[in-house]
Formats: sequence, C-alpha cells, structure tokens
Amino acid sequence: MNKQEKDHYKRIESKFLELFYNYPKVDGNKIRIALNKLHRYETTLHRISENQCNGHPRTITEIRDGKMYRYEVEDQKWAERDAKKEESIQNKVIELCKQYDIEVKFNGDPRGGAIRMLLPDHTSNNWDQESWGVYW
Repeated sequence: MNKQEKDHYKRIESKFLELFYNYPKVDGNKIRIALNKLHRYETTLHRISENQCNGHPRTITEIRDGKMYRYEVEDQKWAERDAKKEESIQNKVIELCKQYDIEVKFNGDPRGGAIRMLLPDHTSNNWDQESWGVYW
C-alpha cells in the first residue's frame, strides 16, 4: 500500500470509527475487519465489472492449410462463474452492511467504485456527493 492509499484508508477508517462509536458491541477491531472484507469484495466486484465490459475471451488456435490462426471466443463458463460470484458477493456485502444500518448500491461500471454505501449521516467521499466507497 502506498502513501496515498494509506491516507485514503485512514480517512475511511476514521469516518467509520466516528460513525459507529456509540453502537453497542462495535469496537475498532470489528470495524477494521469489516472494512478489510468490504475492500476485498470491492476489488473482486470491480474485476468482475471489468470482465463484463471486456468480455470473457478464450483464445482458440487452429492450424489450417499449414497456417496458424488464433481468435478469441466468449467463454460462457467463465461468464457464468463470474455472474454466480457477483451475486454471492453482493449478498455478503448486503448482510455485512445491514448490521450497521448501511444501505448499499452496486455499480457495474468499472470506471467507478463497485460498492457504494449510503451512510446514516448522509456524508460522502464520492463525486456523486451521496455515498461512500471503500476503494483505496
């Protein structure tokens, strides 16, 4: 993690520690574990979004008339695995955030954060000025 990523993580961590300070049975360690899980889920969902945008290419090599031809086809099994994984992770994120009363939106566009959380205090760290992202 470089300095900029560390600063961004510290900003997110301090916001969540401040927000959930008065919650019963919520300590700093639980929040850090939740943020690390959310970051891992964010990274995976972002990769899946990139795959959906770029396709799921599988290279086929054929030799015809003594010449080698390479072309790409859509790998349907890979696409199905990604769809199943995406649904599973989205359910995990919803369950994780539900215990902190956080509403979640998902973004399928790889140019932005995949997980957008609508916090109870209505603050933001995104361009949309309404949600928090956990990418660093």
